[in-house]
Amino acid sequence: MEKLAFKLMELVALSLGLPADRFHGFFKDQVSYVRLNYYPICHFPHLVLGLGRHKDSGVVTILGEDGVPGLEVKRRKNGEWVRVKHIPDAYIINIGDNIKVWSNDEYESVEHRVMVNSEKERYSYPFFLLSALSTVVEPLEELTNE
Repeated sequence: MEKLAFKLMELVALSLGLPADRFHGFFKDQVSYVRLNYYPICHFPHLVLGLGRHKDSGVVTILGEDGVPGLEVKRRKNGEWVRVKHIPDAYIINIGDNIKVWSNDEYESVEHRVMVNSEKERYSYPFFLLSALSTVVEPLEELTNE
């Protein structure tokens, strides 16, 4: 997961017109982690959230899941919640707030939530790429102007 996350960061750098290794220095002593999520069956899913609305505060989240529906993202243009369609053997990639700041708002972190399911339990396993604790998170100098 870490190797994939670093490759994604190189692609983000290139997409911003920066050298592929521009973000490498932020991860010298990074504190990334994996979390295992379990959402049990709930017979009243309209009354319960599996995980409330939020944006990921780190750099990148790589989410694997078992195919049971539940993840929703909020559309920026109209505020509507949209269910994320599961694609077998694929990961869901979330941009975190750190990239939003580093990119000077060229990228945006997406608000999302998890709804519980009335028929099946749900499992997910997100990997959170975090920078070193000492990293200053501010727009990159190359992406700012007067």
